[in-house]
Amino acid sequence: MSGPLPDPAFVVGAYAAMPADPVEQDAFYRSLSEQLWIDGLELPFPGDIQSRPGWLAGRLAPTWQTNTITAIPGTMERLRRNPVFGLASPDPAGRAEALAYAQEIRHGMLRLADALGRNAIKYVQLHSAPTRIDQPDRLLASLGQLLEWDWAGAEVVIEHCDRYFPGQVPEKGFLPLEDEIEVARQAGIGIHLNWGRSCIETRDPAAPARAIAATRARGRLSGVVFSGASPSRSAYGPAWADAHLPATPDEPSSLLGIRRIAECSRIAMEPAVHGKPAAYLGAKICVPPESTLNERVVMIRTIHDVTVSPLRSSA
Repeated sequence: MSGPLPDPAFVVGAYAAMPADPVEQDAFYRSLSEQLWIDGLELPFPGDIQSRPGWLAGRLAPTWQTNTITAIPGTMERLRRNPVFGLASPDPAGRAEALAYAQEIRHGMLRLADALGRNAIKYVQLHSAPTRIDQPDRLLASLGQLLEWDWAGAEVVIEHCDRYFPGQVPEKGFLPLEDEIEVARQAGIGIHLNWGRSCIETRDPAAPARAIAATRARGRLSGVVFSGASPSRSAYGPAWADAHLPATPDEPSSLLGIRRIAECSRIAMEPAVHGKPAAYLGAKICVPPESTLNERVVMIRTIHDVTVSPLRSSA
């Protein structure tokens, strides 16, 4: 390998591992803020951004400069009520509702910035809903509208979820990655990949590496976050659920093994690989509900340490 070592930010989807007890939630945030290897959180919308931005602002460490917002919780909630909702919807009313939702996210981000005294959000992850009937040209049209808004320096990215396959029950069933890459190219934005969601799509643990390589080769890779997936029922849900399993050392049924994390990190980050490297890597995992705060941090740290090890060993 030649060239300088990449220095990706590390982003944690802490909400997936959050304790249920409010007192423990405070303690969990404090514990995360003490981890110098964390550069930001993936924050769900609506969540605390919408309901209590002042509270959330008090728990975001000043060193966290690479926070992201994911629109997926609100996207799925709206899809359950309205199956034509989405930025890629062929239905004008469904697309208008999705654009209004994107405005809600932007306004929530700005309220959080007011509470913090700065904009802490670097990326906003949007999605190519609805299921099955989504259309690339409608997604591009939606992005053309919302990219004209003031995002206070945050970058809008497309988070890829599993595509729709006839005969296969989808978790999300959104656009194929190749369509999203082309839309992102035309819109001038990046793609956010989640390991588990790329694995669920094809039921193949080798698929995420191919997705990362293809996205990077087209110059569209913004970041990669590692969540596990399982081909069998586990404590986290049924087979192939989008359930954010931990890595294999902490969940034997998970396909997210150490070698796969290392391989995908190398593809995403090595200077010798074609295309601009990812700006960030990350982890988003659920944990057993009885886990202590330290155990939650350790399970997340397991993934972090593997993501950086192949980069350091290649220096």
